[in-house]
Amino acid sequence: MGVMTFSAGLVARFDVGPLSLWRAAAPTLNAYGERVAAAPTSTSLSPVAVHTVTGAELEQLPEADRHRETIRLYTTERLRATEDGNAADRVVYDGSTYRVVVAENYGPQGDVYAALAVLEDTP
Repeated sequence: MGVMTFSAGLVARFDVGPLSLWRAAAPTLNAYGERVAAAPTSTSLSPVAVHTVTGAELEQLPEADRHRETIRLYTTERLRATEDGNAADRVVYDGSTYRVVVAENYGPQGDVYAALAVLEDTP
């Protein structure tokens, strides 16, 4: 994203929240040594600002996700993408569920975390 253009004050000013944030706990191992996913819990995410993405930002996504509707989230709470076997956060915005695929920490620059999230497939 280059220069940080959002600060915590701007996130609060453009707040569209609260949004539902679904986060799964770390997986556990069963008696056979297999990972068992934990059930996600829902919390409220606010303040949060939502913005459309640019073509350059779409290039940050895994190739399989580049065709999906994508949003950029700015919030004062750290969001998680899939890492170390942990499931990615999911955010419900405008009635649709988005999965966080890129999470960026701009905490030191303005107390803000940014994330790219892609629209989940609906059954």
